Amino acid sequence: MRYIMTVLATMLWLAGCQEMQVERVNTGAQPVAFSTYKWGVTPLVDSPDASAQLVELDEEMRDMVAAELLQRGYRLVAQDQDADMVVDYQVAVIDEFFSGDTRDPSWDKQFDSNAPQEVVELPPLTDAPLVIMSVGIGRPGGEIIWGGSAKELLTRPDSIEQRQRLIARGVSALLRDLPQAYQ
Repeated sequence: MRYIMTVLATMLWLAGCQEMQVERVNTGAQPVAFSTYKWGVTPLVDSPDASAQLVELDEEMRDMVAAELLQRGYRLVAQDQDADMVVDYQVAVIDEFFSGDTRDPSWDKQFDSNAPQEVVELPPLTDAPLVIMSVGIGRPGGEIIWGGSAKELLTRPDSIEQRQRLIARGVSALLRDLPQAYQ
C-alpha cells in the first residue's frame, strides 16, 4: 500500500510540474515573402454569446499575436486584397480540468473519484483551468504555414498577470519560427 501511495504521490507531483505543451505546424512549405496580414477571425467582443472571461482572453491573445507580428515587421492592412497572409487564432479555457498522470489522465480521474476521503491529498492544480491557444498563419485561402497549438494549466485563474504571461509565452512559442517581414 505504501508503494502505491508513493507512486501516486510522485505522479501527482509530476503533474503539478507540467510545462506548456506546444505542437507546431510543420508543413515543409518553402519560405515566402510576406509583409502584410489580415485577421482571419473576428474578435469575440463582437459576439453576443461570448463570456466576459473569453472576451478578455481573446483580446489579450489578439494583442499579443499583433505585438509579435509588429516586432517582426508585419503590417495589418484594412483591405483584404492587400494582405499577403491571413492570421487565425483561438483561445479556449477548459474548466474543471484534473491535472494528473499525462500518460493516462483518465486513470487518475477514476482513481481519485473512487478514493476514500482523506487518503490522498490532491495537488493544488486539481481542477485548474486548462488554457488552449492556437495560431495559424498562411496564404489567403491556402494552408497554414506557421503556428500550431499550445496548452497549459492556469494555476491562479484570478491572476491577470499569470494569464497574460501564459498567453505571451504560448504565442511566442507558436510564432518562434515566423521569419521577419519581407521589406
